[in-house]
Amino acid sequence: MKTMMIAALAVGGFLMASSAVANADVQAEGNYATLAACQADGASGDFTMPAGTEHYGSFYCQQGDNGLYYLWFSN
Repeated sequence: MKTMMIAALAVGGFLMASSAVANADVQAEGNYATLAACQADGASGDFTMPAGTEHYGSFYCQQGDNGLYYLWFSN
């Protein structure tokens, strides 16, 4: 009984960890000097996505510590 509970907890932990990775946001390559330029590329699709992330549907722009804007995608 104790072994079954430990196994169930291990499987549950694995499933939770894998779903967190699957839902992580992805940054497109490049950066932008203005928020408007970042949003324009996000809306137009004029950007380079990392391989395997084509299914991400929504985007947002986030300003980095260096003052530049970065295009991010989430699903």
